[in-house]
Amino acid sequence: MTKTLALAEKLNTNSFEFPEKIAIIWKDERVTYKEINDRATKIANALISMGLQKGDNVSVILRNVPEYITIICGLVKAGMVHVPINWRFAPAEVEYVINNSKSKAIVFAEEFLEKIIPINDNLPNIPKSNFLFIGDNLPDGMKKYEDIITSASDEEIQVEIHDKDPYFIGYTSGTTGRPKGAVTRHGLWEFKVAALPMLLRLEATPEEVQLLTMPLFHMNAINTTGLSIYLGHTVVLMPGRFSGEDVLKMMQEHKCTFSSMVPTMYHRIKELTDEIKNKYDTSSMKSILQSSAPLPYSTKEWIVGFFKSAGLFEAYGGTEAGIATVLYPEEQLTKKNSVGRAVPTTELMIVDDDGHELPIGEVGQIISRPASTDTPIPPVTEYYKDTDSTKKSFREGWFYSGDMGYLDEEGYLYLVDRKFDMIISGGENIYPKEIEDVLYTNPKVLDAAAVGIPDKEWGESVKAVLVLKKGETATEKEMIDFCREPLGKYKTPTSVDFTDELPKTATGKVLRRIVKEKYWKDQERRI
Repeated sequence: MTKTLALAEKLNTNSFEFPEKIAIIWKDERVTYKEINDRATKIANALISMGLQKGDNVSVILRNVPEYITIICGLVKAGMVHVPINWRFAPAEVEYVINNSKSKAIVFAEEFLEKIIPINDNLPNIPKSNFLFIGDNLPDGMKKYEDIITSASDEEIQVEIHDKDPYFIGYTSGTTGRPKGAVTRHGLWEFKVAALPMLLRLEATPEEVQLLTMPLFHMNAINTTGLSIYLGHTVVLMPGRFSGEDVLKMMQEHKCTFSSMVPTMYHRIKELTDEIKNKYDTSSMKSILQSSAPLPYSTKEWIVGFFKSAGLFEAYGGTEAGIATVLYPEEQLTKKNSVGRAVPTTELMIVDDDGHELPIGEVGQIISRPASTDTPIPPVTEYYKDTDSTKKSFREGWFYSGDMGYLDEEGYLYLVDRKFDMIISGGENIYPKEIEDVLYTNPKVLDAAAVGIPDKEWGESVKAVLVLKKGETATEKEMIDFCREPLGKYKTPTSVDFTDELPKTATGKVLRRIVKEKYWKDQERRI
C-alpha cells in the first residue's frame, strides 16, 4: 500500500500556514483552521483514550454543524472510520447501520435521542460508555461528548494512513433494497484535490468559498467538504432545513464561489418569486455542480439562464463509482438530456444482462472502472461485510451500477433509468424516467413518479403519482391527456394519483420502490 498525504496531515499544515483563516462559517460562528485542527486532535485523543484504535468504525448522527467537520477530521487523525448515519432513518434502520458496520462508538445530538433510546440495548458492539451525547439532558450511563473532549490530551498524534485504508463507510440510499455499506478508501488525496478542481474549473488555492447545502451523512458532502478543508477553502454550512432564499442570501453574503446541489434544491430556488430571486447578487459563483439524480431539462435551462456567472457542471456517478462522467457548461444546452462523457480517469461500457458490450445507441446497464492500471484505486471496491452484494456489483474490476443508459457516437452518456425500476407492460420495456421527464414539463407539476402497478391483462400498467405546485389543481384525465402525444399510447399513464409528498432519499431521488409498495402489497409477486 502507498502512504498518502492524508487529510489530517494537510490540516496540520494549513493550521500552521494560515492559522487565523476561516475554515467554517455557520450562522454567526466562525471556526479558524487552527481551531479546527486543535479540536480534531483532542477528538482523536479522546477516542483513543476510550480504547478505540486505528481501523475501528465510529457512527455519527448529527446535522450540518461545525463540530461534525471537526469529528470527521478527528477520526482521520486517529485512523478511525467515519460511519455517517442518515438522521431521517427510523430507529430500526439506525440499528441496522450501526450493527452492520460493527461500530464501536456513536456520537449523536440530543434531538436524535428518540432514535437511539429504542435501540440502545440492541447494539452489542457499543458499550454504554461509548455513547457520546451532545446536549444538555444526559441519559444514564452515557458520556457527555463535550466533557470527554475537554479533558482529552492536546498532544498531536501520528497515525500512518495508506491509500487503501477506509475513510468512511457510506450506506447507499437503498433504492433497490436494504442499504449497503460502501467502503470508501482514502485513496491518493493529492490526486483527488488535483482532479476535482480541474473537472469543475476551480482554483486549487485557498481562495474558494464552498456553500455546503448537502447533509454531511452523504458522500457528496463528505467528499466536497474534505477537499475544501484539504485545500484551505472556507466552507459555509447551511443551517437548518433547506431554503431556496437562504441559498441565494448566503451566496451574496459570503461571496461563495462553488456549491453542489441536487434537483430538488434547484427546483425550490426556481419556484421562488422573481422578486425574491432577483433580490440577491450571486455573481461571485464560478461553478455549480448538479449530481445524485437526473435533472429535468427545463430546470437545467433555467439554471443556465439564472446563474449567469457560474458554469453548470452535471456529474454522473455515485458512492461506488465516484465521478464517472461530466457534462460541461458549454454542452448543457447542446447535448440535451446527456450527463456527459467519461472523465479521463474512468472507462465506461454499456452491457447486456450477460455482461457483453452493446452497440452505440442500445440501452443496457452502465458499468465503469479505472481507465488504466496507473489510475488510483476506485472510490469503492466492496460493500462492508456483504460478500454477496459485493460479488454482484463488483466484477473483474468493473462496477455494475444497476443504471440503464446508452452512449451516442461521440461517447456521451444518456441515462434511461434504474434497471430495477423498469416497467414491463405487454412485453414492452418502459422506463419511468422518460414518463417523468414529460410530466415535469407540465407547469402544474412539482414532483413526479412513474411506477408499474399490477394489471391482469398487461402484467403491469403505468401509474403516475404527482405532487402539484402550491395552489394548483388538476384532474387525472388532464394529466393523462398531457402525456399521450409526447409518449405514445403504451407509455402513457393509465391512471394518476395525487399526493402531498413523494418519499425521497437525502439527495432528492424519488424512492419509486416505496411509491409502488402500496399498489403491490397484496400481490404474491412484485413483477
